[in-house]
Amino acid sequence: MSDELSTEEQPAKVMLTPAIERSLSALTLEQTDQGARDLALLYAQLIDDPKAAEKYTKALRLVSEAVSSFADDLPITAGDQMRTAWDRISSALAEHTVVSDLGPKLLATLTALGMTPAGRAAKSAPAPPPANGAVAKPAPILTELEKARNRARQRNAGA
Repeated sequence: MSDELSTEEQPAKVMLTPAIERSLSALTLEQTDQGARDLALLYAQLIDDPKAAEKYTKALRLVSEAVSSFADDLPITAGDQMRTAWDRISSALAEHTVVSDLGPKLLATLTALGMTPAGRAAKSAPAPPPANGAVAKPAPILTELEKARNRARQRNAGA
């Protein structure tokens, strides 16, 4: 394996959004599932087009400026290699950050929609009988996702 950076094209990236769209279109969703559907699409789109996390923006800009300044003083080939290396590092950081933050959230949303083996198993499993003859509590009206969305709306309305 060569230590030199090549300018060869990278392998095609697997895009999640089209796959999620196809899977969602095959489902019959209740009106109450539309929020989770939209959230799954948003997560897939953000994973497909990662941007560096906002918390890294200032540091990335400073390093980028330093790389450019230093690379300008090098022979053209070395400067180009340095810029290419920086672009790859920056891109990898953005992808890693987005996928590590949103990947588990996307999986949880897909599971809630019954789009994973675990989600389908949970939907088809019978409810356990109440212990000691107790009456089962009715299911909560709002899902956790809806509660979180309502809290976010309240925070945004107060801002």
